[in-house]
Amino acid sequence: MSKITVHMTKEALYDFLLYHAYSKFSGFLVNILGFAVIFLGVFSYAVGRTGADGAAVYLIAALIFIGYMPIQLKRRAKKQVEVNPEYRETVEYTFSEEEGITARWESGNRHVDWTEVQRAVVAPKTIGVYYGKDQALILPKQDFGEEFLPIYQMIVRHLAENSADKTNIT
Repeated sequence: MSKITVHMTKEALYDFLLYHAYSKFSGFLVNILGFAVIFLGVFSYAVGRTGADGAAVYLIAALIFIGYMPIQLKRRAKKQVEVNPEYRETVEYTFSEEEGITARWESGNRHVDWTEVQRAVVAPKTIGVYYGKDQALILPKQDFGEEFLPIYQMIVRHLAENSADKTNIT
């Protein structure tokens, strides 16, 4: 059994939200669209189809495409840390081989059985343990301390078991 105490920050939550958004095809597509608009603006200016004002409009549109999502996610992270008790309050996570993951904070708790864990992702500042399509326990790496390796190995072990169980069903 391993325990960690998590103090969610808006920076850590933003890190996870960025990873979550840009690891999907739609996040990738928004960036491609933004860079395509830049290319069209530069190309149109280079071949004389538009002047400097027109090229500036293309560049502004591209910056909106590329910059909107990160700005929106930064605002969402800040708001979630302010209003969501699971992020606002200190949370104690207990990782048990037999029982799964239990999170306890002043105004609530959550339990995730290992059979519910679908996947885990590692972002630069966080680890996300998904127990639903868009439901995850978000754990800032800075809060793991000496427990990082034992907890990470436990998660991987149970993901492998879950994967093996699903393979046996089909």
